[in-house]
Amino acid sequence: MSNPYFQFKKFIVHQEGAPLKVTTDACLFGALIETENAKSILDIGTGTGLLALMLAQKSQVSCILGIEVDKLSSYLAERNFSESLWKEKMKVIHSDILLWSEYDDSKFDLIVCNPPFFTSHKKNADERKSLARHNDSLSHKNLSIILSKHLSENGKAFIMLPPNEMIAFEKHCFVQKLFPEKKSVISSNEEKVPHLHVISFSLNPNKFSEEKIFIHEKGGKYSTRFMELLSPYYLHL
Repeated sequence: MSNPYFQFKKFIVHQEGAPLKVTTDACLFGALIETENAKSILDIGTGTGLLALMLAQKSQVSCILGIEVDKLSSYLAERNFSESLWKEKMKVIHSDILLWSEYDDSKFDLIVCNPPFFTSHKKNADERKSLARHNDSLSHKNLSIILSKHLSENGKAFIMLPPNEMIAFEKHCFVQKLFPEKKSVISSNEEKVPHLHVISFSLNPNKFSEEKIFIHEKGGKYSTRFMELLSPYYLHL
């Protein structure tokens, strides 16, 4: 049985019954997101609120909005937000992001999304887990359109996907005139092939940079770069 909560240095994530739990990859994603100059943040598919809470801890934003389609996850996110140090500026809406976007034209300085990964993999028998993991309800095309609509003029969007899925997603971003700025290529260790890409996009073409990140060293310990990124959050780093 998985832990009903995950304790960080400055906040707690209650996750009992949630289709997706706190993972190392998700925590690394949150640590990689840059919040400089952002005053407003949109977290698409906030789940239990992990990314939103990580961003609240390291930023000076005035508002963070999480959108979550799963009812229990949105309830847990609301609980996690309300128990945090930043509850006054955090809000969650239980809604499908496509439906919300139809009726709301708000712009955000930072948009983050750890979207459903898979387009053709075998579905999970648990309908809620399948919805969270497969992009039937939020295609790459629709996500790129949402980013283009809700990103402020000088804003940034951070997305995490497996390499093959990211290549497909970038093609849709190109159509929407969303330009990649920085890529983090993530591997378990130096001997493993990359399993995730994190890319920041903006509406303005800028110089592109790339970084390789290994979660573990060959001996199994966390890498120096990983510890640097996660030390503000993990209890024992």
